[in-house]
Amino acid sequence: MIIELATWIMYFVSTYFAVFLLLVVFDKGISTETKRSRWRPMVTVAIPALNEEKTIEATVKSVFSLHYPKDKIEVIVVDDGSTDRTPAVLRKIATAYPDRLFHTFRHPENKGKGASVNHALREARGEIFICLDADSFVHPDALLKMLPHFEEDSNVASVLPFMKITRTNNFILKIQWVEYLMNFFLKKISSTIDCIHVTPGPFGCYRRDVLVQLGGFDEHNLTEDLEMAIRLQQHQYKIVQLLDAEVVTVPPDTLKGFYKQRNRWYKGTLYNMYHYKHLL
Repeated sequence: MIIELATWIMYFVSTYFAVFLLLVVFDKGISTETKRSRWRPMVTVAIPALNEEKTIEATVKSVFSLHYPKDKIEVIVVDDGSTDRTPAVLRKIATAYPDRLFHTFRHPENKGKGASVNHALREARGEIFICLDADSFVHPDALLKMLPHFEEDSNVASVLPFMKITRTNNFILKIQWVEYLMNFFLKKISSTIDCIHVTPGPFGCYRRDVLVQLGGFDEHNLTEDLEMAIRLQQHQYKIVQLLDAEVVTVPPDTLKGFYKQRNRWYKGTLYNMYHYKHLL
């Protein structure tokens, strides 16, 4: 009896949201128009890093390859207590690109991603503040497609890119590839009615003054990007999801890694649902 009841509840909720999202699509449509602008504000890209010797150089180079004036984009890498060759790779990058605004800071011991991003936020000079995971790589024209949305609407606090995964050479990766496509399509629909629930780490763009005003990221939260999205919504700011600005990220390729990632995501979701239950 209990199983049957739970099944019917699941069917009802699934059908309700499926119909609701279809009605949103029919009513609002899904805009994929690429906006253009001559606005070129100072931009800070913050990259928190913990034992990222294999990917950090490619991540930084993808930022340096953005179609954007070199003197208007600074990169701040915060090494959060790495025990591998990450510090040596960062020194190599600084030597190879002396003409770029490239700054590194190091925590003697691990403080967590939230603390690393907040460290970069305190040092940032950019009007636009961008978080980029150290295992993600941004498309050269992504930034130019994202900035016009800030200029168009002063109430937009965050603009998000379309996130893809790097490879699909085993079953776990293939499943995630499909999941990401579905998830970001749903986020695009959610964007039209201002109910995006997470601003992911790979190249999430923010107005720096809004982040400062809200006190930065929650350093004790398992999913600080999800918490920030909910906090922005609570303060009536808008979050825009795009499908034409792309970033590629490295997903977990083993069952153990997949479980560890999702365990953190779902625990963080439940915690934040409870913490922000008054918004339900």
